[in-house]
This record gives sequence, structure tokens and C-alpha cells, in this order.
Amino acid sequence: MLEITLDNVVEYLRLRSAVGNGKVLVRALSGGVAGSVLQILDLEAGEKIGTDMRSESQKRRGVADSRPAVGHCFVLKQPLDKFRTAAEWLVDRDRIWIERDCMAFLAGILPAGSVPEVLWSDEENFVLAMSCAPVGFVCWKNDLLQGRINPEAVRLSALVLAMMHAATVGSAECMARFGNQRGFIQQRIDPYLETVAKKHPDLRRPLDRLMTMLLEKPVCLIHADYSPKNMLVKTDSETKTTDLMLLDFEIAFFGRPVFDVATLINHLLLKGFHRGPAWRSYMIAADQFWHTYRTHVGPDLAEEVNATGGKMLGALMLARMDGKSPVEYIVEAQVQEHIRRCARHLLTLADDSLDTAIDEVALFF
Repeated sequence: MLEITLDNVVEYLRLRSAVGNGKVLVRALSGGVAGSVLQILDLEAGEKIGTDMRSESQKRRGVADSRPAVGHCFVLKQPLDKFRTAAEWLVDRDRIWIERDCMAFLAGILPAGSVPEVLWSDEENFVLAMSCAPVGFVCWKNDLLQGRINPEAVRLSALVLAMMHAATVGSAECMARFGNQRGFIQQRIDPYLETVAKKHPDLRRPLDRLMTMLLEKPVCLIHADYSPKNMLVKTDSETKTTDLMLLDFEIAFFGRPVFDVATLINHLLLKGFHRGPAWRSYMIAADQFWHTYRTHVGPDLAEEVNATGGKMLGALMLARMDGKSPVEYIVEAQVQEHIRRCARHLLTLADDSLDTAIDEVALFF
């Protein structure tokens, strides 16, 4: 298998006839701990710009058209089988085909532009090519870390998730394609919940119950990494409208919707802890997300999520402190310990509901 790098990717693409023989620009994108993500710009692809000034005689003689082209931009993704984490974390590379198939499926049920377009794939080398986000999109995580909270982005993230969950409840097609538990166990159960249970043995019982629940009685298609780092947002300065594009479907799984909802709320709250005195806006955003989601997903799914959402939120909060992939932006030991106390409190409450958990978290700010 060929490992794609900045040095060999252009040659690889030319051998596949995926780019031309002209100038090709390559840029490494943030692939996190899980693999390589490269942005490719083929400068000479696509239609020519401007008026062709060659005479008919020059065209017949084969004089080259010197006009610049619009270019063609796309993204290549190749997963690692060993994550870049301090603790050993092994994962099957074929999760990239889960991503490919999930993007293709969601393109048919979500609003246009909500997911990248699948362009082609190379199964021998575990490479997936997809469309680039249009100009102007930025990573939502970066905005949130800088204190820029866009209520419309919060609303859209809730709406897109509600649409995905509601449209796939009980889907035999989704169960057949995304029902294999192996990837979810490798990338979520073991590195998050099981790792935390080993570090906090007094919490083993509630964590075991959550792990069992997440793998039993699947309900709908879940993203399983529904966090701001996997969302690109763009706001039009004139109309003030916002667009959202969802990324990274490697862990997509036919499971329990509470995992996605608790994941997004957890990330909003963690950024509130990180921002200290500015926490209130993140708390409001978390509440807005939950209210919007439950309003649009329907009463049955809303109750399904609320019933165990409090415990799930506590577990994920603790996992991002003591699991195999702790959040990189919370480095102060005092803040980390405060978050642990909050998470442990949620995991030991008699009430498992998400409603109660959100109220309780507010007491820790």
C-alpha cells in the first residue's frame, strides 16, 4: 500500500489521471490524529478564463491557449491504522469506506451542500477524493475558541442532526451498511468510555451501563464525531445568512442518537470552561442546540435522547479529560480538575436526563 505524502501525491494523482501535467498545488489540512488530509489545486484544470485571443490560423497550427484556467480543487483523505496519540490506538483503515458511503447516502437526505461530494476512491490504497468546501467556509471550532458564537450556526447544527436522525429511524438500509459495531467500539467505546472506566474504577457501573446501552437496540444513523471541528460555517456579510457543511464520517454508525447530541453539547460546554468569564454564551448555545434539536426531531427521539443524555454528557466530558484523545486546548490542571468534578457529578446523579444535566453544569461555572 502506498502512503500518500506531500512529496509523492502529485505523482500518484498523475498516474491515476486525476490531475493534468501542469502546476499542481498541495496543502496539508488538519487531519487530527486519524490520518492524512491533503487539499489539491490543479491550476490548469477546468474552463479557461477570459477571451481566446488566438486567430483561427493559430488555432489550426496548434498554438497553445495561454489563458489561465479556473482550476480544480479537491481533497484527498487517507486514514492511519495507528492514531497519533500518546496511548496506543489501533483502528481499521477500511473506516474510510464508511465515510464514503455515508457521505453518498446523506447527500440524498440533507440539504444541498451539507456534505462534500464523493469524487472517486482508490480501494487498494485506502484513498478517498472529495470536493472542497466553497471559498469562505471556516472551521466552526476555531470561531468558538476565539469567542465568536454564531446562534445561526448553533441552530443549523441542531437542524442537520435532527434531520439525519429522524430520516433514518429504523432504516434497514442504514442498519445493513452502518450496523457493524467494530469501528464504533474501536473509536469510541474503548478509547473513550472503557479507558475512563479503568482510570475511574468507582464509576465503572454507570459507564458499563452506558456502553451496553450504546450497543443495544440501535435506533438511527449517528455521526459519532459530531463536534465543531467537523463543521465548516460561512456567513454572508450582507444577508447575514449562514451555511454549514458537515465533515468526517469515518465513525458513522447505526446506533443511539444520544451520543451525537451529548457530543456536541459537551464540546460547547468544554469551550465555556476554557473561556472562563465568557462561559455564559457557551451555556446559552448548548441550551439553544438542545432546544432546537428536540423541537425538530420529534417527541419519540427527543425522549430517547433526554432519558440517558445526562449520563452520556458526563461520560463524554470525562473522556475528553482522561480518555485517549483529551482536548488539546484545556491545559491548566485546575480547569481540568474542575471539569472532572463536574463530569463525575453528572455520572453520579440519580436523574439521568439531559435536561437536569444541563441545569447542573451551570452550577459549575
